[in-house]
Amino acid sequence: MIKFYRLSSLTSILKRTGLALACLTSAGIGIASAAVPVVQGRWEFVVTSGDSPSQLSTMGQSIFSTYLLQTLGGTALTNISQFTTDTVACDTQSYNNVTVADSSINDQGNVVVDFTVTLSGQTPFHYVFTGVLAQGPPKVITGTYQRSAGGCTGGNLGTANPDGFFTATWFPDLSATWVGAFDAPDVGSGPVSVPASFTLTTNSDETLSGTVTIIGTGLTAASGDACIVNPVTLQPNMAEGVSQSSGAGFELFGTDANGTRVWVNAVATNPDGSVAAVGEDIPADGNNGTINDGTNNAYTAYYGISGGPCDGLGGGDAPFLLVTKTKKVSKRQDGQHDHDGQRGQHGRNNSLSRSSER
Repeated sequence: MIKFYRLSSLTSILKRTGLALACLTSAGIGIASAAVPVVQGRWEFVVTSGDSPSQLSTMGQSIFSTYLLQTLGGTALTNISQFTTDTVACDTQSYNNVTVADSSINDQGNVVVDFTVTLSGQTPFHYVFTGVLAQGPPKVITGTYQRSAGGCTGGNLGTANPDGFFTATWFPDLSATWVGAFDAPDVGSGPVSVPASFTLTTNSDETLSGTVTIIGTGLTAASGDACIVNPVTLQPNMAEGVSQSSGAGFELFGTDANGTRVWVNAVATNPDGSVAAVGEDIPADGNNGTINDGTNNAYTAYYGISGGPCDGLGGGDAPFLLVTKTKKVSKRQDGQHDHDGQRGQHGRNNSLSRSSER
């Protein structure tokens, strides 16, 4: 009798609970909603169709490399403008002029990212990317985009017509060690196959800290003196720039114990040398052209030296391979410069150059 009473009471409670849930649902009150996907982090937005012949002949595909920011569990997206670069030919300003605002992701993974490019004395123009997130791997956003109407961009923004298609690829923050070699300079003579390593950590403000180390004695001047004193330590306040990662690449700026200044820029690559981002990779090469997409497995790196016995020395394009992962510094959530007259990453406005463009 007692057991039957408890069972009937439980049945009554469950019925009342089910009725209450049904009432809340019919009233539009959600008990639990789907979580908004996390997209904070490094993204490489690549236009895969719709670029003008002029864009393709001067700068190649339109690409935005950025670091997107997202409040914890939130839908609004912004960016770190100082870390954002592009290859858009209409962007004639060299640095820190691309912002993301009025951008969002919803709980269904629908994404809108509006890159606004501000030019001194001119009307800003927009590239608005609208797509859907796929967790992968690699994690990507695919969809269509629109450019501002009129002016240099001559797009369809404000109409129902897209300007073309795009794919954006996400990359993890850098917190690991990579080992590889700096190759010979592109112009003139210099040391070849110089073993080196990077040990990098992404800080809470998304900048990078760490060291660059030459392994052995391969990087020397004609006099036989070492070009740098190990290690090169990344510095937070160098005039040349801020050590950071965005999109498929990163930039490092540091000094050795003698004050010799060293910069390194690198881009994630596949075994065939293509950039390891969807839309810039080479699927026709099979795994060699796609296997590293959206990963930190390998980087093709370039270096430059200012001061000391090797002042002006630079070059290198041998791959650096991931050898160890390290624990991240505490973060909110997972997810640009010209040197010696050469354009920076990815050959893009505000950045250092890719192997394919050198």
